[in-house]
Formats: sequence, C-alpha cells, structure tokens
Amino acid sequence: MLRTSHQAHDSHGKRQLKASSKLSSLVDSMSVDDKIGQLAQIDILKLLQLDSHGKVAVNETALDYYIGERGVGSVFNTFQPHSLSALDFRKIAVAIQSTAQSHHRPPVIWGLDSVHGANFVHGATLTPQPLNVACSFNATVSFESGKLASRDTRAAGVNWLFSPLLGLALEPKWSRVFETFGEDPLLVGNMARAMVNGIQQRDDNADARPSGAAACAKHFIGYSMPRDGHDRAPSWIPTRHLYQYFVLPWKNLTAFTVMESYTEYDGVPNVANRESLNYLLRQRLGFDGVVVSDSEEMRNLHQWHKNTASYQDAIITSLRHGSVDMSMIPLEFEEFAASIEHGMDEKRLDMKRLDESALRVLTLKDKIGMFDEELTLDDPNLALVGSDEKSVLDMVHQSIVLTKNKKDLLPLSTKSRRKLLVTGPTANSLIYQTGSWTGRWQGAANDSEWFTYGESVWEALAKESDAYDASFNCGTGILGGECDETLTLNGDIDLSDTPLGVDIVHKSIQRAASVASDVDVIVVCVGEESSVEKPGDIRDLSLPEGQYKLVRELRESAPSSTKIVLVYFGGRPRLLKDMVEHSDAVIMAFLPGPSAGTAIADIISGRVNPSGRLPITYPLYEDGGGAPYFRSVSDLCNKGVGALPHWDFVPCEVQWPFGHGLSYTTFAYSKLMASGGIDEDLHLSVVVENTGNVAGAEAVLFFTFDDFRSTTPEYKRLRAFEKIFLKPGESMTINQTVPLDELKFVGPNDEKHYIIDPTMTGWVGVGADTDCRVNPKSELCAPLSSKHPELEYFGACEAACDVWMHTGCASQFGFKTRSECMAECSTAVSHTSMSMDLGKDGWGWTYVNCLESVAWNVMQSGTEECWQMTSYCRNVFELGERNGSALGGFQAVFGNGFGDGEIPPVTLVALMVGLLSSIIISYFVRGRLVDTVKCKGRSSDRETSGDTVQLTETTLPSYQKH
Repeated sequence: MLRTSHQAHDSHGKRQLKASSKLSSLVDSMSVDDKIGQLAQIDILKLLQLDSHGKVAVNETALDYYIGERGVGSVFNTFQPHSLSALDFRKIAVAIQSTAQSHHRPPVIWGLDSVHGANFVHGATLTPQPLNVACSFNATVSFESGKLASRDTRAAGVNWLFSPLLGLALEPKWSRVFETFGEDPLLVGNMARAMVNGIQQRDDNADARPSGAAACAKHFIGYSMPRDGHDRAPSWIPTRHLYQYFVLPWKNLTAFTVMESYTEYDGVPNVANRESLNYLLRQRLGFDGVVVSDSEEMRNLHQWHKNTASYQDAIITSLRHGSVDMSMIPLEFEEFAASIEHGMDEKRLDMKRLDESALRVLTLKDKIGMFDEELTLDDPNLALVGSDEKSVLDMVHQSIVLTKNKKDLLPLSTKSRRKLLVTGPTANSLIYQTGSWTGRWQGAANDSEWFTYGESVWEALAKESDAYDASFNCGTGILGGECDETLTLNGDIDLSDTPLGVDIVHKSIQRAASVASDVDVIVVCVGEESSVEKPGDIRDLSLPEGQYKLVRELRESAPSSTKIVLVYFGGRPRLLKDMVEHSDAVIMAFLPGPSAGTAIADIISGRVNPSGRLPITYPLYEDGGGAPYFRSVSDLCNKGVGALPHWDFVPCEVQWPFGHGLSYTTFAYSKLMASGGIDEDLHLSVVVENTGNVAGAEAVLFFTFDDFRSTTPEYKRLRAFEKIFLKPGESMTINQTVPLDELKFVGPNDEKHYIIDPTMTGWVGVGADTDCRVNPKSELCAPLSSKHPELEYFGACEAACDVWMHTGCASQFGFKTRSECMAECSTAVSHTSMSMDLGKDGWGWTYVNCLESVAWNVMQSGTEECWQMTSYCRNVFELGERNGSALGGFQAVFGNGFGDGEIPPVTLVALMVGLLSSIIISYFVRGRLVDTVKCKGRSSDRETSGDTVQLTETTLPSYQKH
C-alpha cells in the first residue's frame, strides 16, 4: 500500500510541523557546501591521533577543518584497535559538538555498530548476539537488549546505533548469520521492531544527555542471500520471493534510519537502485527517514560493482538514481564534495535533491533532541556502564538451545561428585563464545585485551568443585591442529594451530583421549573462530577435520558409561556430522557472550531449565536440503541408497528443524481453537500446561499449512508465537490474532502485491513438531476455510482502490468509499472483449503499477493533482469503463454489441486499418520530428506504452529524475 511521507506518525504532530518549518528555513539558508556537509559521514579516524603518551586524542586541526570549515554532519566508527571507555568516547563527542557549535554548524551525529550491547565501549556489558536473542523467541529480550545498547552507547556520547539487521538467514555459509534474527520473516520482524523500540526509547532519567538515540535498520535489501554464500556476492532473489519473504520484516518498522546494503539486487547495486530504494523503500514501505550508505558503497559502485567509469560518476549516479541521504565515506570527503559540485555544474544534480536529503538529516538530529540538548562530560549513565551482568545473564540463559538429551542425561545429578573432562578449542575462550563486533570489527584479539568480566565453560565448571572433579585438556586448536594447554588456559589463541589431515598423528587429541577413559562426563566444546563480513567467507560448512577427530577419539577411548556433552559456539550453523551421533547431549550455544560459560554450567547442573529454540533450520548436509523450514512443498529429496536412480521422494532431512528445542520439563497442548484465516483475521486459542516436575518457559508457536494455492505453497509458515513461564501443574490459555494482511501472499499474476484466495483451504497447527500435512486430524491441528468461498476476489481491484482511497482522489471521481471503488472495478471482470483475458483482474495489474507511480508523485507534490491519475494512466472512469469494460472508452465507440463481446466485422477491419495508419504516421512524421528536436538539444517527447505515459528524462520533474 502507498504511504505518504508527509504524515506525522506520533503524538507530537504539531511540534513536528513546527520543527519541519524551522528546519526547512535552515536548509534554505544553507549554501551548497553546507548541504553537502550534511550528506557526508567520515571515519572518526580522520579526527583523532595518538598523543605523546600513546593515548587517543582529538586532532584539533582536523576537527576545525572537517567539522568547522567544511561542515561535515556525521562521523562513524571507533579508533581501532585502541580500547575506549565511555568517558573516552564522550570526551571526543563533546569536542566535536563544541567545534560545530563554535562554527555555527548543526550538531554532528555519530554512528557506531552497537550490535550486541555497546560492544565498542570498553567495560560495557555485552548482550547475546542477535541470533541468540532470536533463540529466546521472546521479544522482551530483544527490547531490553536494544535498550541497554542504547543507554551505554549514549553514555559514550554517541546516539546513532547501526542496528538491527533485518536480513533472513537463508544462506548458512554467510558470515553474518549471527547478526540476523534467524530465517523466518515474522520472527525477524518482531524481534527487529522490539530492538528498534528499545534503542529509540527515551531515557528514563531526565538528566541523561543524549536522551534519545536513532536505530539504523540494515541492510536494504536482500544482502543476507548472496548467491554463493560469500559476503557482498550478488543477491539472486526472484521478485516474488523478495516481496513474499524478504520485504515482510521491513513492514511497520519504526527505525529512524535505514542502511542500504553492499549487495546488488536484480543486477543493480542497492546504493543506486531506483527499484529498491525509491519504489520499494520510499513508496511502498513509506519510509521517510534517513538512508545511509554502507561503508564506501558509493565508491564501490565504481570499484567493486563496475557500474560507472569513475568515482565521480558513481557519486552522481547514486544520488540521481537512488535515495541515499548520507554517504559513509571513510577517508575521501573532498572528492565526494567535489563530485557533487561537478554534478550540480553539469545539471546532472539539482538543488532539490540536496535539499531533500539535507532536510532528512537535520530532521533526524532534531527528532533525537540534538538541537535542544547540550552534551557535557557529566552524565548519569556513565556510572551505569558495565552494571548489568545479572540481567544479561538471564538473556543468555534464554538464548541457549538444548537440541539433544539422550535418556535425560542433563541436568547432571549433583548427588555424587562427578569426574569431568572439559576439552575442545572453544572450551576456554571468551572470544569464541562472544564473536566479532567485540572491541574490534573482527572480534577481540585475545581475552585479556577486551573482556572485563565473564567465564569460559572450563572456568565456570572448574569453580563447582563440590559437584565436579574437573580437569582440562585443549584437545585441538580452532583450526583442527595441535594445541598447547598452557596457552589455552591463559585465554590466548594458539597461533601455531594449523589444520591437520585425518591420518596425521595428533598429540593433543591423544592427550585428551588418554584422560577420557577415567571420567564420568566429557564436556567437549567445538566451533569456529570469530569473523564477519568478507573476511569471514567460507566455501564449506564443515568444521576443521581435527574437531571431528577429537570427538570420535574421545568416544572410542571412553567406556560406554562415560557420557559426552557437546557444546557448539559459532556464528553460523556449521555441519556437526558424526559429532551428534557420538554425543549424549548437544547444546547449541552460538554466540551468547562473555557470560556463556556461567550459563552453560547453570544448564548442565539444572539450576536453569533451558528454553531456547532454533530460529533457523540446522542443516544436516552441505546442500542445505530441507531449509528453510518454509521451503516449497515441491522441494523434495530422494530416500534411496546405493546406485542411482532412486525413486522414493521424501522431504529432505535436516539436523534439527526450525523451532526445535528441549526442556527439562514437559508441556501439553489442548483445546486448540481457530477461526478465520483465509479471508478474515485468524483468531487462535490454545491451553498450555506444564505437566512436568520443574518450572519452565515455553515458546508457543502457531503455523499455518496451505493445502493448495495459486502459487506453490510453503510447507508451513509461522504465524504467531508467545513465550510463557509455567510452574509445575500450572496451565495458561494463549490467545493470538493474526491480521488478514499478514496471511496474504504474492499472487501468480503480479510479483509485488499481496492477495487472498477465498477458495483455499488449510490447517493451523500449534507446536514446532506438529505436522498438519502428515496428520491433519491431530488435536493440535485445526482446519481453515473461507467464510465466503462463493465470492469472487479481485486482487488488482483491491490494490487499485487502496491507491485511490489513500491519495484522497477517489472522491473527485465519485467514490466515497472503498467498497464503491471495488464494485466499480469488479464490473470490468464480466467482459471478455475480443476473446482476451484483460478483465480477469478488474482494471488489471498493469494499471495498478501505473497508478502507484503517478499517485506517489501526486502525494509528494503536496498538491491535489488528481487529474494526473487519469491522464498519465488509463481513464477507468470514462463511459466504457464505468459500464465495466477493461478496454476504456471503446464500448462507447462500438456500442452494445462490443459490450456483449461481439465486434462487428466492418468495425474490426476499420479499427485495424486505423491502427496500422497510426503506426506508419508515427514512424515517418512524429518519430523524425522527435529526432530533429532532440538533435537541437532538448526534447518534449512523450512516449506512450500500455497504461503509462513515460516522460523522457529531460522532461521529468526533479523528484522523478532521482
């Protein structure tokens, strides 16, 4: 649906209008250089230096030049690899704002990648990585994570957080899976909205400065689905799938800013992509905030994507074709500014383009209070940084998933003291259990460099001397090679670790295996090293062979009475292969943070009942078969073994399905009730009871299963979820309503709009393991059908009438209600003129696309230019259309016979002759005339095609040329 960017979205509408007027006046008073400054974001490295004592200090000369003289409006990043406390950051921020103020410049906004807490602020409490947050299936965890990150980042004087990431984790090899909220659009959207709300909530303390912050939703769009799993590789996503899945998390998002992505969608880099940034983001989603480029992405348009001949052209092209407001240009501000000035001189850019972006940037700064609040070195939040270990530990507990627990091995009984062996490359490392974006981009160099708190798995279990007689052996390095216990026990990375083949003697594995024969339980921690973005690319989901060998030899060396608990730390789902078979219990920890060791010990001992669930489908094979869980019903594998061919086609096996997670208690579901769900809102109700002996939390998941659909249906889709806590014997009734808009799908005749199908049937099921396709009569499944299956539904009519009503233009053409518009459009369906199927979608999807384009310009103009909607697109209100024909006013020409589907032969011949004559005249007269005019350096040509009147570029209004 179209949304206008001029609507006030909160209760402060009057203040916004007043502020808008004030800021518009400010923009009008600014020079071209001033406006360019607001469009630029430079690396903080440009403003800092090391003093004579080796400490980070402000470079006063650079500060005066970039902030004072050139008026740069934004900075980003931290001074890596040096650690800065909140006060260190704040001193720099105060110096920047003071310089801007002394030069009568607008305040300067500073952006920082606070991905899991204020992860660049030394001493701050780190929350779990976003994938772990999603494992909780608890939106409150996401909200509190965002709120804490905002508070500690603002304590550092920084009020723009480059978080959260809204991509769908559909490519397991991608190096940023851990930054996502999983693979499901609903889960990602709900978690992202909660985190955004936490980040942007005003501070509870009225004395806090800054009191507010901006979230930056990233990366728009398709970045998380690189074709080969490599970061920055092109996204090969069918348009229908883009709208069906990838767009959904971005709907109803409240983030003040959006970051475009490194990748290209449909062959066009997003930084200069009209389709993604102008049509989809600005028009369809109605986003009116600041769009910032990812780092150097305008330069990448030339250097990486090879779309332009020069960096100068790349900048101009990005501003002309896309809607980026601020360019993240780490080091080359002067070249950026000169390129824009060159574009202005050549008339390739105009003042309106600079004005609209400068105004958005200034509006953002005003929205978070930067014009009203003075930044000083004193702030009440400084004392709170690093004080949240207890509350974060609860988040960590909820973010860990127990995926296997053979014969209820866990929790370990504490009635007698157990002998434990703790081993594996991630068993004694805070780095590997926390991941990248920690102190540094790729993660801290070693445990002692960054972490001020936390316990590894070994440290946490070793402390429990009353329950465990624990010993440690490193087993193997993170790359599968030899390891050194001395280095590992100190929390350092053994840089001598190199991958070893299967047949090579592995002394450190032998040392671990020799101990395994004399213990009760082995806790073996495996995983991957910290990495992110392009440096984190892999070509194989397998872990280093040495890690598999460690688990195999531990199993072979230990008696059958010795149990193995496998713990996985990593940012993406690496293949575990026979590790699972050799283990009695498996804990998927992913990247919970420095508190992970404590949390793992709590879960192993039973002090905490695990409640996490997998937000992704965990793969069993390299081919990724069976993933995502909402795969097409036609996506099958064969079951045969031995020589091909195989003829038994079945759903593909996975290691663990989406939503899988075990508990130390049991939950029973009953009294499932469902109503609506096909052509109405879906109303759900179920009773959940804790039937076990211990208290526990349960994520209640509702899925729909479409029996059939005009586009191939998914196997199932998550429609609602809720996290509850129940004591033993306690029960609770869960009620959920799923709006009809969230149940719609992209239909077969258009790739970008959502429809319903009243003829559909299906089921709704509750519980991650419930399969209503296999067992539709289960008490955990309820049938779904339309309330009005006899009614015809016309998706194009619904879309067209939404546009007419939203623009306010419908009343000018006799429609006061949406139902009147729908009735008028649907009459076009009854005509089968000239044996063509033009009427099956009412006015048609081509008409809808034209109408959206024109209506967007009408709304952006701020004037009632409704005539454009019938002049630039087909006039559906003329006599013929109002009598129902989708062919416009032709019925008035042909009379009643045409309306009945009959065309008099003489008339048909006359029509064809006239059409041919028009083509000949157009070619020999009009075409040559246009060429003559163009040769003289200008064109007033209008080229008509279908429903749309396409203006050549020189005649487009400025807001269309960008």
